[in-house]
Amino acid sequence: MAVCADAEALLRAGRTSEVRKAARAALYTDGPDPRLYALLGRAHAAEGDPEHAARAEAVFREGLATFPADPVLLAARAASCGPRLAADPSGSAPSARVQRHDARLVLAVVGHPAGAAQQACAQARAHPADDRAAVVAETLTALARRGRAPLRLLVRAPLTAGSACWAWFAGCLLAVAALHLPVGAAAAALLGPVLFPLLYGVLRAARRRALGRTPGALAVPSPYDAFPALPRVPPYTIREKATAAVVLGLVAVALVSFAAYLPRR
Repeated sequence: MAVCADAEALLRAGRTSEVRKAARAALYTDGPDPRLYALLGRAHAAEGDPEHAARAEAVFREGLATFPADPVLLAARAASCGPRLAADPSGSAPSARVQRHDARLVLAVVGHPAGAAQQACAQARAHPADDRAAVVAETLTALARRGRAPLRLLVRAPLTAGSACWAWFAGCLLAVAALHLPVGAAAAALLGPVLFPLLYGVLRAARRRALGRTPGALAVPSPYDAFPALPRVPPYTIREKATAAVVLGLVAVALVSFAAYLPRR
């Protein structure tokens, strides 16, 4: 098509924004075409930032869902996203950390759990071949259910809420030892850490449902314009590492104190 030749010339000239506009307009008016998907994905990838890299991969996946094994799309995807996917495997199969990061981001932007789940599901329908969009949709749908506010808190504020859970655990054990309480009272310490296996179970089931789905062939446009882009997950910060070290130290002290108290009972 003439639009492909024009877009290719624009891309070589570095006018990536114009390429994206032309490719989207052609996809909307003329329907799916592997060359248009390839150009749109390349135009996103050419920006060189994590947000556009994620969008490029989503475009390539959407195109390959309609045109499986198309050589133009496969070559464009390999050239544009190959290095990024090698450095960040979550781009092809979201890991648990990517899953929590994406759910936290959408919850922070949208606010209400049910609204976040609704928007994430619309985004997944708009990009049926995007595993990452499907995972965050299933995750937020599961977390929005009644009675899961504590699990949502662990996702929204993992550092604060997680530290509080382990501080509760350590505090209970230290209180039992210091106040010479019955050993059975130490069972209350588990009320904090027990939330972690519950959350991991919910997240694992959501990933299984999302990655085991059969992607739809047709994309349904999302009515939500403000849905946040899902950037690459940042590395752990110094603050996160320091907090984890302090919490681990506190838990170790509590366990040693409780173990020393047991023979005296």
